[in-house]
Amino acid sequence: MDIIAYQDFHAIRLSDFYDGPDYQEVEDYDFMGEIWVGELCGFNTFLRPVSIPDETRAISLDFTKDHDGMAMRVLEALQLPLPANCSQAQMTSILGDPKKVVKLAKDTVTMDFIIGDRFRYSLSCTIHQQNGLMYLDVVNETGVLQKTPKKKKTKEEKI
Repeated sequence: MDIIAYQDFHAIRLSDFYDGPDYQEVEDYDFMGEIWVGELCGFNTFLRPVSIPDETRAISLDFTKDHDGMAMRVLEALQLPLPANCSQAQMTSILGDPKKVVKLAKDTVTMDFIIGDRFRYSLSCTIHQQNGLMYLDVVNETGVLQKTPKKKKTKEEKI
């Protein structure tokens, strides 16, 4: 299943969907072990890598607080056909088998997916057994998830 094209994903901004009083722009935001710039409203974040500050590469949505239906409008823009309060069974039916499932509590699970053929994205969904989809992270796979290996410190040679 393909969703939004990369160039369209890169152009999305939180300010396209929300301009409430808790909207803020951030710098030096730590996410997935990387530093980002972007916008946030509570746990809703639209992030751009510091190295590519004009391209949104990660979007996190909080479905536990309804900011005038903002999260559902973002899903529509992403062309990601998930219903409100999406259950674990619905998520699997729509996205296929997850790459990873982690049970966080007796009533909450996180499911990780890689979706798309032409445009690959990583999705991480936290789902409550009764209330459905709580949180969703959508990350543009190209570049962002391929971390560069950290340089190993070497001992200085004594002369």
